[in-house]
Amino acid sequence: MVGGVDQKARRAAVTKALRARKVALRKGHWRIPGPEITWIVDLRADGPAPAAAMRFEIGAWASALGPEPDGGAVDCALLADVLLEGEAGAAATALVDRLAELGTVESLAAARSRGDFADAYVDRDLRELMGE
Repeated sequence: MVGGVDQKARRAAVTKALRARKVALRKGHWRIPGPEITWIVDLRADGPAPAAAMRFEIGAWASALGPEPDGGAVDCALLADVLLEGEAGAAATALVDRLAELGTVESLAAARSRGDFADAYVDRDLRELMGE
């Protein structure tokens, strides 16, 4: 267990926090829409054990790239993992705040130039949109 909290309880805390922020589910994936970018968030565990580490799998899809993919974060133009650290509900709230600030291609490009999501997979089309 992480901090005395098992995987099931961490999932429940994340769900409660996302619902409190009115983050909507679409086809089983949490969606944070912005003016130009929609963020897709999935919660993944490193294994089935109650103490397994968990991470947010996040994807960004720019509306300029066409219709949103159906497959969740893994099908997005930007894909990154963010480790769930500390209290799960607080981590989810902080992630929503962080992603909500990055609702435009310009804001995402600026964040990447500062080193945010430096290890993310970013496809060629999104790189072109961001001027990378």
